[in-house]
Amino acid sequence: MKMHMNFNRNNIQLLLFLLIAFIGISCGGGEAKKPAPKPTGDSLVDQLTIQLEKAPEDIDLLYQRASILFDKEEYEASIFDLEKAMSIDSLKPKIYHLLADNYLDYYRSREALDMMQKVVRLFPERIPSLLKLSEIQMILNQNENSIYTVNEILRLSPQNNEAYFMLGMNFRALGEMDRSINSFQTAVENDPEMVDAWLILGELHEKKGSKNAIKFYDNAINVAPNKPEVLHSKAFYLQNHGDIPGALELYKEINVKNPNYAEAYLNAGLIYMDQDSLDLAFEQMNILAGVQPQNPLPYYYRGQIHNAYGNYEAAVIDLQNSLNISSDFKAAEELLAKVQAKIPAQTEGE
Repeated sequence: MKMHMNFNRNNIQLLLFLLIAFIGISCGGGEAKKPAPKPTGDSLVDQLTIQLEKAPEDIDLLYQRASILFDKEEYEASIFDLEKAMSIDSLKPKIYHLLADNYLDYYRSREALDMMQKVVRLFPERIPSLLKLSEIQMILNQNENSIYTVNEILRLSPQNNEAYFMLGMNFRALGEMDRSINSFQTAVENDPEMVDAWLILGELHEKKGSKNAIKFYDNAINVAPNKPEVLHSKAFYLQNHGDIPGALELYKEINVKNPNYAEAYLNAGLIYMDQDSLDLAFEQMNILAGVQPQNPLPYYYRGQIHNAYGNYEAAVIDLQNSLNISSDFKAAEELLAKVQAKIPAQTEGE
């Protein structure tokens, strides 16, 4: 009798199991259907998302989407894609590199360093990975470690210009100016197209008081004559060394070639203010406000100019705009208080 009861109970359990399985099969094999991916508004990301729905383990698609997300500063989503790609194939250096970039920009610098140390352990003679490791070590102020990594690069590639550039960056951070100059000089000897090395050489020679500093800025301009940052470096040098006409001419050239380059308008405007050419200064600050409407500086300096002309109401408006953008802008706050004190109180009934 007991056996008969157990047999029935077992049969019932079996029937229940088969019934559940049948229901699962009739509803799609027991797998919950994934919801359709939500559109992000970025057509490239959405296209890649659709492709990944069909090929979820396609590493190239994951990497492409991660790269776009990184550029959009959507670090968590980018890291998610890269970690999934790495779980599929852990021997792709570019995945480690982009992960390190994500971690670094996402204020997870220790993980960025760990990531590059991992890839270098996997590929100990891969120069691009060694260069990136040395760069992250330098960013984290691990200069001695960075120099050690650079020396390993130079053992593998004795004339590597990027390694000498990194060496120069580390020596500059350590305050060893002569060794830094020698390293950057070797970098440009190996590759005369290294614009950044020419610019840094100009800065270092300028700090040493060398009269030859300007030639390094000129060398940078010869390499990249249309790059606004390069022209700006020479213009700023001229501005700081008394060649005001030369600086203004270069600032004008920059803005003819690059109308949205804000720093040239700002610096030219400040020069005009120093020269008491307030109309010209106002013109530069006005253009700057149009180019960078969320920059508090043009409104602040326009406020100064209005104040100098006695246009106190206009000065208040500009200074208040400056503070609306940057509420802790102390100079604007102090000037606003002074200007407001100059405005006579309105009589009652006006």
